[in-house]
Amino acid sequence: MDSSMYLYDVPPVLMEKFCKIIDSGDDSLGWRGLASRIVPSWTEVRRTERLEAIGKSPTRELIWAWAQQNKTVGDLVKVLEDMCHYRALQLFSPQETQYSFPNSGPSKSSRDNPSPPQSPASPPPACESTLRCF
Repeated sequence: MDSSMYLYDVPPVLMEKFCKIIDSGDDSLGWRGLASRIVPSWTEVRRTERLEAIGKSPTRELIWAWAQQNKTVGDLVKVLEDMCHYRALQLFSPQETQYSFPNSGPSKSSRDNPSPPQSPASPPPACESTLRCF
């Protein structure tokens, strides 16, 4: 996906998948972790908590408000990299830069042609030095 695309132009189906992933996350990988990086005040976080209590997607509310500031897919990718949220990053990353999950199983091609074990894929550079990433 083009990193210069505005968030409000992202296809609704893709944004819905993203919201479900973030809404289902806990603490640093959930909507509160996202809010701590994109929301300007805790008043906005409290408003989002009230919206969640009445059944609205907190992520959708946060992203919609953030998108009104002309934020792009590239801006969101930077935030997700900072969060080390590989699952959400895969939605917005081009196929050639898909992120690998460190403990994911072998691919079909490696099962067909076994090779010596290799070290797990390294995380994106932004995640190497943060303690909140696993």
